[in-house]
Amino acid sequence: MKKYASMVLFAWVIFLASNIGAKEVQLAPGETYRQGDLTVTCGQSPTETPLALNDCQYWDDFNNKCLFKKTTYMYKNLECVEECQHWDKFNSTCSYPSKCTFYPSHKTFVRTTCEKFDDFNNTCLKMKETKIGR
Repeated sequence: MKKYASMVLFAWVIFLASNIGAKEVQLAPGETYRQGDLTVTCGQSPTETPLALNDCQYWDDFNNKCLFKKTTYMYKNLECVEECQHWDKFNSTCSYPSKCTFYPSHKTFVRTTCEKFDDFNNTCLKMKETKIGR
């Protein structure tokens, strides 16, 4: 009987110790948690920026200069390209470039392109946004 009572007491002590020890706290960036003399502050992660690579999309052979640079943004396995969608050959200018916007909190790009372009007025009539990422 004494052996049985000590085993029950030992199991009870282990059960209490396992439930008392750990506590999980989830904090948002900038939020602080205090308990007694312990203070924990969740810091913001450094801003993650994509790598940008430039390449000449339209080159002037006569003057040996780049007329329009396209930019390729890369973040981990994602890629977004800003390039001229509508080139005005007469004026040698870009009438509508696509645009990439990076959202670090979502780890995604949003690429804005022109789906319907008015060549007479050189304006975009209908834009399209495409999500690149999760």
